[in-house]
Amino acid sequence: MQWDVRLLSASYSREEDGVVVELYGRTREGKSIVARYHGFMPYFYLVEPPTTILEKFSQDAEIYSMEEVKLWHRGKVRDCVKVTLHSPWKTPRYRSEALEFCDVLAADIPFHQRFIYDFDLGSCVRIYGKEVKNAKYTTDIVIEAEKFENIGDFKPPLKILSFDIENSMKDGRIFTIGIAIWEGGEIRKMSIDGHEEDILWKFVELIWNEDPDIITGYNIDGYDLELLSEKYKKYEKSHGMGFAIGRDKSKPQRIAGQFWRLHGRVIEDAWWAVKKELRLKQETLQAVSMYLFGEGKMDVDRTNIDEEWEKDREKVIEYCKKDAELALRILLKIGIIDKYLDLATVTKFPLDDVIHSGTSTWVDSLLIREADKRGIGVPLQGHERKTRKIEGGYVHSIEPGLYHWVCVLDFKSMYPSIIIKYNICFTTLSKDGEIESPIGVRFLSRERREGIIPRILAELMEKRDEMKRKMREEPEKKDYYDGLQKAVKILMNTFYGVLASSFYRFTNPDIGASITAFARETIKKIIKELENEGLRVVYGDTDSVFFQSPFKELEKTVEFGKKKAEDISRREDLILEFEKVLEPFFSHGAKKRYVGRIIWPEEMRGEMVVRGYEIRRTDSFDLQTEAQKEVFERILDGDIKGAIQRAKEIVSHVRSGKVPVEKLVISRTVRDFKFYKNPDGMPNVQAAKKLIKMGHEFIPGMKVAWVVVNARGSKQDVEPYVPGVPFTKKPDYRYYARRVAETLARITEVFDVDEENLLTGSRQISLGSFQKEKKKKTLFDFE
Repeated sequence: MQWDVRLLSASYSREEDGVVVELYGRTREGKSIVARYHGFMPYFYLVEPPTTILEKFSQDAEIYSMEEVKLWHRGKVRDCVKVTLHSPWKTPRYRSEALEFCDVLAADIPFHQRFIYDFDLGSCVRIYGKEVKNAKYTTDIVIEAEKFENIGDFKPPLKILSFDIENSMKDGRIFTIGIAIWEGGEIRKMSIDGHEEDILWKFVELIWNEDPDIITGYNIDGYDLELLSEKYKKYEKSHGMGFAIGRDKSKPQRIAGQFWRLHGRVIEDAWWAVKKELRLKQETLQAVSMYLFGEGKMDVDRTNIDEEWEKDREKVIEYCKKDAELALRILLKIGIIDKYLDLATVTKFPLDDVIHSGTSTWVDSLLIREADKRGIGVPLQGHERKTRKIEGGYVHSIEPGLYHWVCVLDFKSMYPSIIIKYNICFTTLSKDGEIESPIGVRFLSRERREGIIPRILAELMEKRDEMKRKMREEPEKKDYYDGLQKAVKILMNTFYGVLASSFYRFTNPDIGASITAFARETIKKIIKELENEGLRVVYGDTDSVFFQSPFKELEKTVEFGKKKAEDISRREDLILEFEKVLEPFFSHGAKKRYVGRIIWPEEMRGEMVVRGYEIRRTDSFDLQTEAQKEVFERILDGDIKGAIQRAKEIVSHVRSGKVPVEKLVISRTVRDFKFYKNPDGMPNVQAAKKLIKMGHEFIPGMKVAWVVVNARGSKQDVEPYVPGVPFTKKPDYRYYARRVAETLARITEVFDVDEENLLTGSRQISLGSFQKEKKKKTLFDFE
């Protein structure tokens, strides 16, 4: 028989006849399934090992076999020995022993991932085998797998269970567990209450019966799962079952104190999803729900939950169910599961490995497979240490002023393109290489040895182009292909960050430094060529160039920009795209700070592009960003006097208290209090502590919001701000007026209006006063 399966999780178990690899997923028809595979064993390699370690291992009963092989390692093919063990959990011990004698390869790859690499499995596979009965598993189908075949990507309907716990503030006992389940496009809600021990076993039984693929909630990683884990330990002896919510009835495991893994199911905390996907100033369940849905939590006083429970149990139960529902809706709304499914497709991983592995593991999934095919040894993580800081991308200085008809050229996947063009790879790094980077590092040409990294990136680039083409050809599947091409882009851009890191197994500081050096030289060369043609280059950074068009009308500017992109792409053998036309473009002269209005392409016409200013920062208060945007709008309209006048008016209004308090809310992340040397002197910590006293949720690592009510002393006095809760304190308007003046002065100083001028409303500006300046300091010098 055969089943088409989307892989969600992989693990292994110990049985009497050896180790069994378990692949969990959903079939195309929507059935939960586990495929069991027998006979796969863990292994690693010894590089040119001395007889001492070989003799020691040959007498060890745990060693299943030792086989001589040849692998490319550190620049040449070397004699190696493949050591195969009986038990994957014993690999670290033998790795440590071997490292005392020689280099060790491929000894830190998780066993289930080693299986995936060796069988070259994708995220969707056809599994051949026979169905069996096995009460150990909660899945609809259990099979003994015989062989695998990769198939096209598909997304079966996944079942998601969200839960929330309400427990006593006095003795910690659990009152109720609220549950919301997503299945078949609908949400079902329920609750479990009663005696604490009964609640715990009913929860396990519910998980078994509902058999969800994903378990979520809001801060379940940091609170609910920890609480349940302790509670189950308390009752485990009397009941004999424990926190057995895995698809093999195993317990969830805490990994590195950060997240949880569970056999057969994916644990995805909705709070972490919010942190990853949304740039919000507040991250409480209340704040996020209000932002996404315009509705919040029910009105229950969490600080007096014991009294609330005694007074109105049904209300607390509904409150708990509502929290579970909101967490589920948040996870669905931000679409992170679909994003991860797309990443799983391009990384060839189960969903759980994409969510809970770092980006280096995504790269591993492609690189290790290719290395194995070519007989290239796979080093251990962290085998190299970065000895110098890698110089970043080039940023072309920008003169303050207002510019017109600015063309923007942008490199398509700059760093991946550089890697492909110059065949940059750890396998091509050689003193005999024909290709020399600007920092003097040499790489072999593609004709002599094609690097595995350039090859993989070229394939990914082709795949992304194919997805974009299919978006145009199959409009009914546009969202599907768009998700895949975005996933490919994320993976491609991940390569540079991983290769430039100090810990990655294939890293080398010369590789990362060479990539950025080639990029810097490329940008500088293009800027010089444009300037030699008489064009004014306004700005340039890592992968883009801004220059003024010689024409002052749109059609000719677009035609000119497209031709320039084509000419440079052909000359540099890199793809440079004509991205947009800005009319006008403004900067006060600081690097990476500019604003412009798009007039092409047509679908983006009128949009404002802002980089580096407070508008882009999540730790700014709303009035800062709104004021800055207002002033920018007037400047881009050419109304300089109006911009300066409006800046003064805004500062004056703030000083007079004529602004809503919600416009003054500041937010910042707060870690665990123990990490701060002087927590009481920090406004964000002060706000978090007061938030807790008010009975609101706080999670270390969460953003908290506050309003400054007194900034005159040695430390600021702040009050937490909670959406939907009346704010009764008076803000320190003098403090906020100065903050706004400071923000706007970064723009108006180009026109000789500084922070004090804005605060006092002084200094009248005339066009003539700008034109008398000799130094290019104002926008009038550029007209």
